[in-house]
Amino acid sequence: MVQFLLGLSRSALTHGHPNPLKNPPPVINPGIPVARVRKPAAGRRNLTLVLGALPQETELVEAALRGRRRGKVGPFPYVEGRIGGRRTIVAVTGIGKTCATMVTALFASHFRPRELLMTGTASRINPEIRNGDVIVGEVTCNHDFGSLLAESVMEYFGAEGPLGDSMAIVFPGAPSLLAAARRAIRTHVPETAAQHTPSYLPRVRLGRITSGDQFGITDERIADIRRQLRPDLMEMESGSVAQVCWYLGVPFLCIRSGSNRTQNSPDNDYRKLSPFASRQAALFTVSLVAELSKSRP
Repeated sequence: MVQFLLGLSRSALTHGHPNPLKNPPPVINPGIPVARVRKPAAGRRNLTLVLGALPQETELVEAALRGRRRGKVGPFPYVEGRIGGRRTIVAVTGIGKTCATMVTALFASHFRPRELLMTGTASRINPEIRNGDVIVGEVTCNHDFGSLLAESVMEYFGAEGPLGDSMAIVFPGAPSLLAAARRAIRTHVPETAAQHTPSYLPRVRLGRITSGDQFGITDERIADIRRQLRPDLMEMESGSVAQVCWYLGVPFLCIRSGSNRTQNSPDNDYRKLSPFASRQAALFTVSLVAELSKSRP
């Protein structure tokens, strides 16, 4: 085989390429493309798939499951049970867009869920958001796809996707799930943020969430992301999860709670503030699944 390839290479160099390329280079479409709303794919099972990047973000959802049992899809574990009569599967993706993409594609293809929810924490890029406030993703964005120009300005564009389409940067939340979230917000009661002075009751509302593979970013990047995408929270997974769900026809909604502020070195603040944020996102996720169980048998 090696000799054949070497021979082919020498032949190509000597006589020209035997098979000229037929496809043109991809077209780049400047701007911030928004995904159109799609109908769910057919054949969806009557179950909800809940993903979180870390065990800290999913453990309260797991605790709410009745009749828990454990399983695996390949090497990746999950927990299954019921919330309010709704069959629910909970799994951990790992940190970052690559891990999130891998597990989402695998689990969504295997289980064919009626909807997919992503729960967890995120940094507070909107200064009005407090620790524990929950943002339900009216839109989810990818803020690190494009060309990084001078002074940390990102030039966004739509590039060719796997179906020959022009990929989006911004993915709207599924309308049916947003409607259910609005209903759940009316009755959901968050935990009091008693660890802060003065204490307060975290707020749950719809908003904008953006994703990228950087844990800490510079002030210049923060300013550009806020200017172009106007997010409330920033994290490392949900943009890619939204993109996978869009292609597979799975209704998606992101539920994130604010931990540390978005900053260059967030480690200590994240460790201190993320446990409370994880709880608030998980508790609202449980409220949302319970709401879904009322409207769908």
